[in-house]
Amino acid sequence: MTTNLAEAINSSLKGTHHLPITYVVKATYYRLATLFAKLGKDEMDWITTGHIFKPELQELFHTSAAHANAMGVICFSLQQNQFQVSKYSRPLEGIVQNNYVVDLRHRTCDCGIFQTFKYPCKHIFAACASVHFDIMTLLDPIYRLQTIFKVYRNEFPPIGNERDPYMIDNKVKILPDPSLRCDPSGRPHSTRIQCAKDMIAR
Repeated sequence: MTTNLAEAINSSLKGTHHLPITYVVKATYYRLATLFAKLGKDEMDWITTGHIFKPELQELFHTSAAHANAMGVICFSLQQNQFQVSKYSRPLEGIVQNNYVVDLRHRTCDCGIFQTFKYPCKHIFAACASVHFDIMTLLDPIYRLQTIFKVYRNEFPPIGNERDPYMIDNKVKILPDPSLRCDPSGRPHSTRIQCAKDMIAR
Protein backbone atom coordinates (compact mmCIF):
# COMPACT_ATOMS: atom_id res chain seq x y z
CA MET A 1 0.00 0.00 0.00
CA THR A 2 1.30 3.45 -0.92
CA THR A 3 0.28 6.98 -0.02
CA ASN A 4 -0.42 9.90 -2.32
CA LEU A 5 2.94 11.41 -1.35
CA ALA A 6 4.78 8.26 -2.44
CA GLU A 7 2.88 8.22 -5.74
CA ALA A 8 3.72 11.89 -6.32
CA ILE A 9 7.42 11.26 -5.72
CA ASN A 10 7.39 8.23 -8.04
CA SER A 11 5.74 10.20 -10.83
CA SER A 12 8.19 13.08 -10.35
CA LEU A 13 11.20 10.77 -10.60
CA LYS A 14 9.85 8.72 -13.48
CA GLY A 15 12.55 8.26 -16.07
CA THR A 16 15.42 8.81 -13.62
CA HIS A 17 15.09 5.89 -11.18
CA HIS A 18 17.44 3.73 -13.29
CA LEU A 19 20.22 6.37 -13.22
CA PRO A 20 23.01 6.63 -10.64
CA ILE A 21 22.03 8.20 -7.33
CA THR A 22 23.92 11.44 -8.04
CA TYR A 23 21.84 12.06 -11.17
CA VAL A 24 18.62 11.26 -9.32
CA VAL A 25 19.54 13.87 -6.69
CA LYS A 26 20.33 16.43 -9.40
CA ALA A 27 17.03 15.77 -11.19
CA THR A 28 15.15 16.21 -7.93
CA TYR A 29 17.01 19.44 -7.20
CA TYR A 30 16.30 20.96 -10.62
CA ARG A 31 12.62 20.03 -10.54
CA LEU A 32 12.17 21.55 -7.09
CA ALA A 33 14.02 24.69 -8.16
CA THR A 34 11.79 25.27 -11.19
CA LEU A 35 8.64 24.37 -9.26
CA PHE A 36 9.37 26.79 -6.41
CA ALA A 37 10.19 29.57 -8.87
CA LYS A 38 6.91 29.07 -10.75
CA LEU A 39 4.66 28.75 -7.68
CA GLY A 40 6.41 31.61 -5.90
CA LYS A 41 5.86 33.85 -8.93
CA ASP A 42 2.15 32.93 -9.00
CA GLU A 43 1.71 33.69 -5.29
CA MET A 44 3.55 37.01 -5.62
CA ASP A 45 1.34 38.05 -8.54
CA TRP A 46 -1.83 37.37 -6.52
CA ILE A 47 -0.48 39.35 -3.56
CA THR A 48 0.51 42.35 -5.68
CA THR A 49 -2.99 42.48 -7.19
CA GLY A 50 -4.50 42.82 -3.72
CA HIS A 51 -5.76 39.29 -3.14
CA ILE A 52 -5.77 37.82 0.38
CA PHE A 53 -6.81 34.30 -0.62
CA LYS A 54 -6.56 32.33 -3.83
CA PRO A 55 -9.50 32.71 -6.25
CA GLU A 56 -10.21 28.98 -5.93
CA LEU A 57 -10.71 29.41 -2.20
CA GLN A 58 -13.00 32.38 -2.70
CA GLU A 59 -15.14 30.33 -5.07
CA LEU A 60 -15.32 27.66 -2.39
CA PHE A 61 -16.55 30.31 0.05
CA HIS A 62 -19.47 31.17 -2.23
CA THR A 63 -20.36 27.50 -2.78
CA SER A 64 -20.36 26.72 0.94
CA ALA A 65 -22.43 29.84 1.68
CA ALA A 66 -25.01 28.80 -0.92
CA HIS A 67 -25.34 25.33 0.64
CA ALA A 68 -25.61 26.86 4.10
CA ASN A 69 -28.73 28.81 3.12
CA ALA A 70 -30.71 25.55 2.87
CA MET A 71 -29.85 24.39 6.42
CA GLY A 72 -31.71 24.88 9.65
CA VAL A 73 -29.83 26.37 12.62
CA ILE A 74 -30.75 26.39 16.33
CA CYS A 75 -28.60 28.28 18.85
CA PHE A 76 -28.02 26.58 22.22
CA SER A 77 -25.77 29.15 23.93
CA LEU A 78 -26.14 32.62 25.39
CA GLN A 79 -22.73 33.52 23.95
CA GLN A 80 -23.96 32.29 20.56
CA ASN A 81 -21.17 29.77 20.08
CA GLN A 82 -22.98 26.40 20.22
CA PHE A 83 -25.45 25.39 17.52
CA GLN A 84 -27.35 22.48 16.07
CA VAL A 85 -27.29 22.58 12.30
CA SER A 86 -29.85 20.44 10.45
CA LYS A 87 -29.28 19.28 6.92
CA TYR A 88 -32.18 17.94 4.90
CA SER A 89 -31.14 15.39 2.29
CA ARG A 90 -34.71 14.75 0.95
CA PRO A 91 -34.23 11.21 -0.44
CA LEU A 92 -37.31 10.67 -2.56
CA GLU A 93 -38.91 13.57 -0.67
CA GLY A 94 -38.88 11.55 2.53
CA ILE A 95 -36.90 14.48 4.03
CA VAL A 96 -34.26 12.83 6.20
CA GLN A 97 -32.77 15.19 8.78
CA ASN A 98 -29.10 15.00 9.74
CA ASN A 99 -28.05 17.03 12.78
CA TYR A 100 -24.53 18.39 13.38
CA VAL A 101 -23.29 20.04 16.56
CA VAL A 102 -21.19 23.15 15.90
CA ASP A 103 -19.04 24.75 18.60
CA LEU A 104 -17.48 28.01 17.46
CA ARG A 105 -15.59 28.51 20.73
CA HIS A 106 -13.66 25.23 20.39
CA ARG A 107 -13.84 25.31 16.57
CA THR A 108 -15.38 21.88 16.15
CA CYS A 109 -18.12 20.34 14.03
CA ASP A 110 -19.50 16.81 14.07
CA CYS A 111 -18.65 16.33 10.40
CA GLY A 112 -14.92 16.57 11.24
CA ILE A 113 -13.98 18.72 8.25
CA PHE A 114 -13.34 21.83 10.31
CA GLN A 115 -10.97 20.04 12.70
CA THR A 116 -9.10 18.24 9.90
CA PHE A 117 -8.57 20.95 7.30
CA LYS A 118 -8.83 24.06 9.54
CA TYR A 119 -11.34 25.33 7.01
CA PRO A 120 -15.00 26.16 7.85
CA CYS A 121 -17.39 23.52 6.58
CA LYS A 122 -20.92 24.20 5.34
CA HIS A 123 -22.33 23.73 8.82
CA ILE A 124 -19.95 26.37 10.21
CA PHE A 125 -21.06 28.74 7.44
CA ALA A 126 -24.71 28.18 8.38
CA ALA A 127 -24.07 28.75 12.10
CA CYS A 128 -22.09 31.96 11.49
CA ALA A 129 -24.68 33.31 9.07
CA SER A 130 -27.47 32.83 11.64
CA VAL A 131 -25.75 35.13 14.18
CA HIS A 132 -23.96 37.40 11.65
CA PHE A 133 -20.53 36.22 12.80
CA ASP A 134 -17.49 37.00 10.63
CA ILE A 135 -16.45 33.59 9.36
CA MET A 136 -13.06 34.85 8.17
CA THR A 137 -11.90 34.94 11.80
CA LEU A 138 -12.26 31.13 11.90
CA LEU A 139 -10.15 30.51 8.80
CA ASP A 140 -6.67 29.24 9.60
CA PRO A 141 -3.85 31.65 8.58
CA ILE A 142 -2.28 28.87 6.52
CA TYR A 143 -4.76 29.64 3.72
CA ARG A 144 -3.63 33.26 3.38
CA LEU A 145 -1.41 34.10 0.42
CA GLN A 146 1.13 35.80 2.68
CA THR A 147 1.59 32.54 4.60
CA ILE A 148 1.79 30.38 1.47
CA PHE A 149 4.34 32.74 -0.07
CA LYS A 150 6.70 32.11 2.86
CA VAL A 151 7.13 28.56 1.59
CA TYR A 152 8.08 29.51 -1.96
CA ARG A 153 10.11 32.67 -1.34
CA ASN A 154 13.23 30.58 -0.66
CA GLU A 155 15.13 30.09 -3.90
CA PHE A 156 17.37 27.26 -5.01
CA PRO A 157 20.72 28.56 -6.32
CA PRO A 158 21.78 27.24 -9.72
CA ILE A 159 24.58 24.70 -9.90
CA GLY A 160 27.62 25.63 -11.95
CA ASN A 161 30.23 23.39 -13.53
CA GLU A 162 31.55 20.86 -11.06
CA ARG A 163 34.65 20.28 -13.16
CA ASP A 164 36.68 22.01 -15.82
CA PRO A 165 34.35 22.26 -18.84
CA TYR A 166 37.33 22.08 -21.21
CA MET A 167 38.36 18.67 -19.93
CA ILE A 168 36.28 16.00 -21.59
CA ASP A 169 36.68 12.42 -20.49
CA ASN A 170 35.64 10.14 -23.34
CA LYS A 171 36.65 6.99 -21.52
CA VAL A 172 33.86 7.01 -18.93
CA LYS A 173 30.50 5.93 -20.30
CA ILE A 174 27.38 5.31 -18.26
CA LEU A 175 25.36 2.42 -19.65
CA PRO A 176 22.00 1.18 -18.34
CA ASP A 177 21.89 -2.16 -16.57
CA PRO A 178 20.67 -4.73 -19.14
CA SER A 179 19.11 -6.82 -16.38
CA LEU A 180 16.67 -4.00 -15.62
CA ARG A 181 15.35 -3.79 -19.16
CA CYS A 182 11.92 -5.20 -19.90
CA ASP A 183 11.01 -7.43 -22.83
CA PRO A 184 8.18 -6.36 -25.19
CA SER A 185 5.62 -8.06 -22.94
CA GLY A 186 6.56 -5.72 -20.09
CA ARG A 187 8.15 -8.34 -17.87
CA PRO A 188 11.74 -8.02 -16.64
CA HIS A 189 14.31 -10.59 -17.77
CA SER A 190 14.57 -13.58 -15.52
CA THR A 191 17.74 -13.87 -13.48
CA ARG A 192 17.06 -17.44 -12.35
CA ILE A 193 19.89 -19.89 -12.90
CA GLN A 194 19.09 -22.30 -15.71
CA CYS A 195 19.06 -26.00 -14.95
CA ALA A 196 19.23 -29.09 -17.13
CA LYS A 197 15.44 -29.34 -17.46
CA ASP A 198 15.27 -25.81 -18.80
CA MET A 199 17.82 -26.66 -21.46
CA ILE A 200 15.83 -29.73 -22.48
CA ALA A 201 12.60 -27.73 -22.68
CA ARG A 202 14.20 -25.49 -25.28
